[in-house]
Amino acid sequence: MENLFDKWKTQIPKYSEEFREPLFDSLTKKFGGSEKSKVDLGKHFSNNYELYMYAFFLGLYNDEFLPIPEGTKKVDFSHAIQHWGSKGGRLDRTDFTILQEFMFAAVVAKSKFDFLALEKGDVSEKDAVKELIQIVESYTNGGLTLIKEKLEENSNLFLQPTSFLAMILDSKIQTVKMKKETAEPEVTKKVVGKKVAKSKAKPKKKGEAK
Repeated sequence: MENLFDKWKTQIPKYSEEFREPLFDSLTKKFGGSEKSKVDLGKHFSNNYELYMYAFFLGLYNDEFLPIPEGTKKVDFSHAIQHWGSKGGRLDRTDFTILQEFMFAAVVAKSKFDFLALEKGDVSEKDAVKELIQIVESYTNGGLTLIKEKLEENSNLFLQPTSFLAMILDSKIQTVKMKKETAEPEVTKKVVGKKVAKSKAKPKKKGEAK
């Protein structure tokens, strides 16, 4: 699996061109830069890939798996996954390449690919990598769609410095809430069922054995 990870991270995932101008051009600083220069330009992300990674996890947390439709023009920013989060030679930057591993673990968990067949050599690593990249693109497409919809609802939404963090937190909270709401009726049903059964029991007469 380590070899598969090494091959996967050499890939350059794509996204639908419809998101280039309204999201990537407006929210990210091209070609990277310091945190100060990012803020000075009114940008939220220092690199295009940072927005891409954010959109991937946002789509993942909201279960927004939206494959890019056939015939849609796809674009990329010519930056392989293995370079995402790299500190490079900049002292003012924190390395977060570990997110590459988190992304890989997530797409493997979501994949229906037969990895046992891969181990046996019945299918190629090329096919496995292709499917994993498609999963990355699909969740990212879902996340980018959510961001675009939020901007369309409120163009000033992202003027708040914590707005992107709030979107992630809301998605996690919503997931937990949904699970809780799903579990509660079952618990209630069992408790109510016991109460009903108890109420239906005939009262014992005096002298009867308990």
